[in-house]
Amino acid sequence: MKNYLAFFGGLLLTLGLATSATAGNWAPQAHLKTQGEAKITLQADRIDIHANFSSEHQDSRLALQELESRFGNLLRNLRRQLPDEARLEAGQVRVHPKQQRRDESWQIVGYTATRDLKILDLPVEMAGEWIEKISQGEPTQLGPLHYHSTETASQRNPALQAAIEDAQAKAEIMASTLGQTLGKALQVEEVSGPGIQPRSAVMSATSARESAPVMEPGLVEISAQVRVVFELLD
Repeated sequence: MKNYLAFFGGLLLTLGLATSATAGNWAPQAHLKTQGEAKITLQADRIDIHANFSSEHQDSRLALQELESRFGNLLRNLRRQLPDEARLEAGQVRVHPKQQRRDESWQIVGYTATRDLKILDLPVEMAGEWIEKISQGEPTQLGPLHYHSTETASQRNPALQAAIEDAQAKAEIMASTLGQTLGKALQVEEVSGPGIQPRSAVMSATSARESAPVMEPGLVEISAQVRVVFELLD
């Protein structure tokens, strides 16, 4: 039994050493490590508009009724005018008590009813018009506004490809400066995948009601980062 254990133990050790040597067989060679980055900027063609509505009253039922009388009419109007490519999401009604400290104790002095509204995937050229529509319902908060692009999915791979090309270009400059030649890539590691960074904005609900908002086109940035190990030749 001991002989079998010794045999299998030696076999596992041999396999482990062989695997390690195979995985890092480039390590003894002369090599060069570089990091590549790439960013692709797109013009946003869609926008998500978020808004919050609230009403306060000493009676919770009246706070709820006031909110729904204002929010319900707005919701019906927006649903009738919603473009086919856009989506509307109305959140559930929430009622919270308002408390105030009196005579060393907390007492309920009223209630606040709130409800959220989201207009998603709206064409960006319609943003100003729809902000005006939402403002007619007197939101407590208007925003944030999230800009995004329908082209982001098709631009993920180009961003990654550009990051690899950037790493190779840097490595070629370093190898040339050293008077050596750049060989094949020995290892490629994705440091950060193609990430999407949409532009966001928050605007005052009061200012939106007082004047027609002027919307600036948003930008969407796709970034990628890689680390590459190249063979370095004499």
